[in-house]
Formats: sequence, structure tokens, C-alpha cells
Amino acid sequence: MGQSLQPGYDLIITNGDSAGEILRKAYAGTEVLPWRDVLHEGPAPLTDSHEELSRTRAGFLGGRNWEDRAALLENFKARDRGLAHHETFETVTLWFEHDLYDQLQLIQILDWFAANPRSDGALWLVQAQDFLGTQTPESITEFAKDRKPVSAAQLALARTAWSAFRQPAPEAWAGLLNQDLSALPSLENAVRRMLQELPAPGSGLSRTQHQILMAINDGVETPPLVFAAAGRLEEAAFMGDWSFWGWLDGLASNPGRLIEGLEGRFSPALPEADIRTYLASTLRLNTLGLQVLAGAADYTKEAPIDRWAGGTHLTNDNLWRWDDETGKLAPPA
Repeated sequence: MGQSLQPGYDLIITNGDSAGEILRKAYAGTEVLPWRDVLHEGPAPLTDSHEELSRTRAGFLGGRNWEDRAALLENFKARDRGLAHHETFETVTLWFEHDLYDQLQLIQILDWFAANPRSDGALWLVQAQDFLGTQTPESITEFAKDRKPVSAAQLALARTAWSAFRQPAPEAWAGLLNQDLSALPSLENAVRRMLQELPAPGSGLSRTQHQILMAINDGVETPPLVFAAAGRLEEAAFMGDWSFWGWLDGLASNPGRLIEGLEGRFSPALPEADIRTYLASTLRLNTLGLQVLAGAADYTKEAPIDRWAGGTHLTNDNLWRWDDETGKLAPPA
């Protein structure tokens, strides 16, 4: 089989709706399956089946009020049915970017194909070093020049990485940095970036939280401008605004509030006027926020911690930390 994408015969799997719509226009008649999961947020524990994990993910995202839980579950089921029917297509091509959001999706999908191989082996990968959702139907086709068949080494590495991500402790995930990850060239940076979402020694802040506080301390006042400023600090920006507002809301909540001035808490279900008020908030750091940013106070000592990093449930009693300077994990004390 050649590398040409033949309308009606090919399936494209990509990160989400923005890239999906562009690819539909670029390759008219080709089926496009958006993955749509924000795997760097919420639980991704070891489960007995792919379908069970989809139920877990739909429950978490529904709990964030991003969409109705039942609708989310139906969307995941439809997505998974599309994946299960991959053999009806002549080829399957995975289109993914270099950032954390995409790399987690990519290793999940490659893990699935490792367990459910295509009979003819016609599985391809387009690994983009730029953001697919910002392309045009004309420019996005340039990435297809680097389209390559998925190798056995890539499938094996994805299986190892996906299992490591879902473990109840982050040791296997951190251990990937001691392995050869060159089969998936963007994976190493994604592994490190996910580890940076663990609390840091001293301040107890994740990298995202630290970047939020830095921006506000530098005089950036409104949520949209803080979002933009934090994104500019990323080597490969990966976080959408809804996810970002969740981090911002947490830092502005009691107990352990570090930010003052945020008007309400974000939900896409809010009336439009309330969303405008939220986005126009004038933010500032309080005394504790300044202390935590300086490393003079530990955020985890002041606020309840209850969030997930893959399969690791982070709480005040199960507090894994990542020291980015030394490249080492610190287990719960």
C-alpha cells in the first residue's frame, strides 16, 4: 500500500475536533475519529478493559460539568466502536502533535493497537512538530510527507509507557526517563512535563500552578491574559482554557487560597454574563501566595490535595513530589 490517502478507504484518528475538522476538509471522504480525552487530568487507573477506563474518564469529565455525563459516555462508546471497526478501512493513520495532551492519547491508542493488531499491518503515524488545530486544510497536508508505518518498537514502547502512566505510583513513569524513548521522539518531553505537574519540593506547587502565580506576580491581572502568559512558558503548550480555569479556581479557593479577586468559579454551563464577569476578574496574590511563590511556605500544608496524575491519586497523605532540578521523585513522607 502506498502513502496516498484515498477518500473512503482510510481512517484518520487525531486529537480532537479542531484538528479533525481541518483533516476532514483536507481529505474529503476520509473518515476522521477525534479522540477528545484530556488524559493529563483526572484518573486513568489500571482497569480490566478499555471500556472500563472510558467509563471512568466519562465520569470524571462529567463531574467537571464540561458536558452531561451520559452524553460523554455515549461519545466515548461511539469513539470506541469506531476504533473497534478499524479493519473496515484500508489504512489507519494516527495524526498527533508533540505536546503532552497528544502524546498521552497517542500511547493509549498505540497500546490498543498493540493488543488489537491490524491483520495487514496498515497502521501509519503522522507525528507533527506543530499544532494541527492551527493549520489550514492546505498546510496540514504538509505533515503527511513524514507519514511512516508504525513500527514494532513504537508499539512496544507505547505499551510500556501507557502501563507506566496508569500505575498507582509514578515511579514507573519517571523511570521511563532512564530508557531509550527515541522510537517516539516527543515522548520524553511529555513524560517530563507530566512529572512537573506533581508538587515540587519546598513550594508544593505544580509547574502549572507556579506559572499562574508567576504571571500574576508579574502584573498580569485577568484570567485570559494569565492563561496566555502561562502558555508562553511552555515548550509545547498542551492545556486548554477549561482545564486552566480549573487550576486557577483551585488556587483561589479556601482553605489555602493564594489568589484574590477571582469572581466565581468557572463552568461552561454558567450564563454568558457570569462567564464574562469571571474572565474580567482582576487577580492578585495574597500574602500566602507570595510566600508560596518564594518557596517560604508549602502549599500542600495549607490546602487539601485531591487530584490524579494518570493512575496516581495524589492526596495530602499520598503526596508524591518531583524535583525538576535533580530529576528525582520524592515518595510520600
